Amino acid sequence: MNVPLALKKIYNHYIIKNLLWCGVLFLVIYVASFAILRFYTHHGEALTVPDLKGMTVHEANQLLKDSNLRGKVSDSIYLAKAKPGTIVSQLPEASSLVKENRTVYYVINAVKPEMVKMPDVVGVSLRQATSILEAQGLKVGKLQHIPDIAKDNVLRQTYKGKDIRKGTKIVKGAAIDLQLGSGYN
Repeated sequence: MNVPLALKKIYNHYIIKNLLWCGVLFLVIYVASFAILRFYTHHGEALTVPDLKGMTVHEANQLLKDSNLRGKVSDSIYLAKAKPGTIVSQLPEASSLVKENRTVYYVINAVKPEMVKMPDVVGVSLRQATSILEAQGLKVGKLQHIPDIAKDNVLRQTYKGKDIRKGTKIVKGAAIDLQLGSGYN
């Protein structure tokens, strides 16, 4: 039996023949898939995301439209140092490379600050008052110690020099000044 005849005999076996044809078919589908995928996804083509920070939503949408991108507001926050109604952050970041028609999500600065209710911290310790104020989104401002038997007990809560009562609406992030007992030595 010579070698070519042995190979012909093996090839003519129906299981081997079907396995070889399956392998060829798989290879053709594999190569064709990558060729089609490269064409469909525009492999290697990308647009640079513009910097939208500081722009209004209208300005940003127009710029994105001109760049073959889309924009969408994902959230709003209030930052006192930023101009109301402007974009403060974006995703993907500026200068990122993206495909055409990609959506750029941005966070805008709210027009009005968020308001919270003032809690009552009179009669509690400074430590507890700090925790309560921070839980409401407020800050501890100036601390003033006055003679009193209870050391670091909150005796009075004020905002901008005036007493502020429990339940009063106040800007989130405001600093609340506290008068504390100095304790007797």
